Amino acid sequence: MEEYYEWEEKEPLTFEDFKRIVGKYFKIIKSYIAPGTGIPTFTVQPLEGVSPESKKEWAKYDLKQRFNELVEELDEHEHYPFLRRQGAFPLLRGQRQIPTVKSDEMILRLLPKKKEEPKIRKISINALLFIITIGTVMGAGIYLLLSDLYVTFFNTSAVFFYFLILGYTIAILGVIGIHELGHITACRIHKIKSSYPYFIPFIPPLGTMGAVIIQKSPPKNKDELFDVGLTGPLFGFLVTIVVTIIGYMLTIAFTNAQVFTATGYTIEQLSGTQFPDPLLFRILEQFMLQSFPYNVYITAPGGSMVYMLHIIAFAGWIGCFVTGLNLFPIGQLDGGHVSRAVFGDRYYRIVSWIAFLGMLLINWLMAFLVLILSRFSFDHPGPLNDISPLSTSRKLASASFFVVLLLTVPMGSFWF
Repeated sequence: MEEYYEWEEKEPLTFEDFKRIVGKYFKIIKSYIAPGTGIPTFTVQPLEGVSPESKKEWAKYDLKQRFNELVEELDEHEHYPFLRRQGAFPLLRGQRQIPTVKSDEMILRLLPKKKEEPKIRKISINALLFIITIGTVMGAGIYLLLSDLYVTFFNTSAVFFYFLILGYTIAILGVIGIHELGHITACRIHKIKSSYPYFIPFIPPLGTMGAVIIQKSPPKNKDELFDVGLTGPLFGFLVTIVVTIIGYMLTIAFTNAQVFTATGYTIEQLSGTQFPDPLLFRILEQFMLQSFPYNVYITAPGGSMVYMLHIIAFAGWIGCFVTGLNLFPIGQLDGGHVSRAVFGDRYYRIVSWIAFLGMLLINWLMAFLVLILSRFSFDHPGPLNDISPLSTSRKLASASFFVVLLLTVPMGSFWF
């Protein structure tokens, strides 16, 4: 499958042309071409002369809508407008500043889009990674099912074995696929260009580290940044709950006598592969297993019974693991997008460091993986319009972000 892109060369605008366009949406206080970069730069105020310090006046002035209209017009001329408060313009590396005084003036810079050569873009890489990920997830399922205890306790006929592998693969890819569908849906709604998902294969017993999409255009404001960051994890989390519940319904309990007859060991002598439980698992276990298991693979509540957790439930654990990783408020992970939208440029770095240090105490390996996925950077460029506040409804919805993060992060250390 291929997509064709048309490329039309347009006559470049002059500085006066840019000034005329900006003047339709803002009152220009000062305009100049930034030395060394050639970037058209404007010091602007709202057309009505509204002061950002007055909440009542701002309530009557729709800066967000005005800016969006400017984005649409400049899009035709292959430029992005970046709007920041005076003294806070984190666009050029090494020139990041935190504003120390409030001002009714805003800085608007017009950056040219990255030019693309007219070409045919193939999605073969996406398809290849997806096929490889199917293979690694199936391999992870086989790895889990070939455990001595699984072979002992479950039906090991060939048909049943293949159905379990198929079910496990569908469950894992369903969680990840719906997660990415959430991102793509938000991008489509807000007209943000994005790629198809790139699935990430990984070694057993995980089989995958999720998937990523590449945004080809930035979000226009904090609302869009919030939506793109949160919809994926929320979609994936809902599927994870369903998968985990199904897995628990398929989980089998065995008596001490059955275990000893089958293995020659008592329940106390059994050892399973240790995986720390997310809080979601511990809550569901109270209702569905009526015990407090200590690991994901083999759960031993003590006494006369032992639970063999079904492989589909382990797929739910993978869903929690991937969702928890992505929701961490660091860099440009999903949680980083949400954190940047909620806390703004001034505080999101502080939140990122607190979250990272907290994860080091809870789960050092997961903290290390988060650092790798964030490419060892806590930076986030923010949306084009970094002044308009996040909507009230999204501020309230941000509570769901913290709840899902709390429910999905595995508590405790990994032992392989």
